[in-house]
Amino acid sequence: MNLDTTIDIDLKGFFKWWGRELAFLVPKALQQRLRDRHGCVVFTPQSHGYTAIFFDDDGKVVVRRQLDLPTSNGFQQLKIQYPAIEKAEIVLRLTADQAIHKLIYLPAAAYENLQQVVGFELDRYTPFSVEQVYFNAIMLGKTDHSQLEVLLIAAPKVSLDEQLLQVEALGVRPHKIDYQQVFEDFPQIGHAVNLLPDRYQHQGSKLSQSMQWISSSLLVLLTLWVLVWPIWLQGQAVDSLKTRIQQLEKQNRIVDQQQTELDALRTETQKLIDIKYQSPALLAVLNELSNLLNDDTWLTHLQYSDKRMQIQGQSPAASALISVLEQSEFFNNVSFVSPLTQDKITGRERFQISMDVSMPVVADINNESDAVVVESSDQNNEDIEQMPEESNSEMTGEVSGD
Repeated sequence: MNLDTTIDIDLKGFFKWWGRELAFLVPKALQQRLRDRHGCVVFTPQSHGYTAIFFDDDGKVVVRRQLDLPTSNGFQQLKIQYPAIEKAEIVLRLTADQAIHKLIYLPAAAYENLQQVVGFELDRYTPFSVEQVYFNAIMLGKTDHSQLEVLLIAAPKVSLDEQLLQVEALGVRPHKIDYQQVFEDFPQIGHAVNLLPDRYQHQGSKLSQSMQWISSSLLVLLTLWVLVWPIWLQGQAVDSLKTRIQQLEKQNRIVDQQQTELDALRTETQKLIDIKYQSPALLAVLNELSNLLNDDTWLTHLQYSDKRMQIQGQSPAASALISVLEQSEFFNNVSFVSPLTQDKITGRERFQISMDVSMPVVADINNESDAVVVESSDQNNEDIEQMPEESNSEMTGEVSGD
């Protein structure tokens, strides 16, 4: 099936099928009251006329009568004797030499327009064209290869029209035309065959049509109610859930925003903590430097920036300062920035040394006195840690001492 496929919806046929499927729910007595027809009269063509057999609702033979064509009032007399025939279904049953039947196999796509498809291909399955015969296609099921198994029954229009004229001469107007051979070969679908042309179709009584339309309308309304009501309830539940979800999403956005702010504050706080623990305390560095240098060593300049310190000064043995400074845990990568020179006035060597500064790992404190000392040192260094060296600025000064 594609988008260009024309779908032919047979509502009348659908309601007939639906009514048959639901008929078993209706009590038999009520079915008999609602039905227009009770029993059936089957006319079978013979050499000089027709055999009429009247069956009651239970399928029992009530009467069998031979009707000759010259005796046109034979059926009228039969109805006088058996008034129930007036409400019986009149069936014209064709014999084996008056129609043909054949099993054909079609693609599954032909199911939607079975009669039309068979009509287009009729000349392939029979010696006749669609203009020459009345035909009926009945689906029997599907094969193992997903093909449709279809029973095709066809009767020549000339022969069937002649039969209809003959039964009209007897005062008979059939409600249905079936085929005897189908009843013998396919008894399960025999009643589904009807070759009666549309122009001969009977219209039911107004009461029956009204009842059918009312029952069909009620069935449609009940079906819509059964189908629509649960969907409507589910739609209401979905709308309620959507409203709740929107509320939760709004609250979730607020929580996410607050969480983002907390994460940002935590990140900034951690940065400050990292800077505090990674940056050496300048007072401790100066104290370490003062302890390492001898009293005869003078510093004239000290520059500290981005954990890098440069010192300039004079010392009697400046070349030994490298090893002295490297022994400290505060300093590493100690090196001379420029060659040593001798001051002619003081006789000491002028030096310029560069080194990396890092805070040594503080060992575990095992006694309260040491803890107090460290805490006091950290407290005294807070002001120095806030000095511009944390922002990679430079500090230059002159240091002299004994």
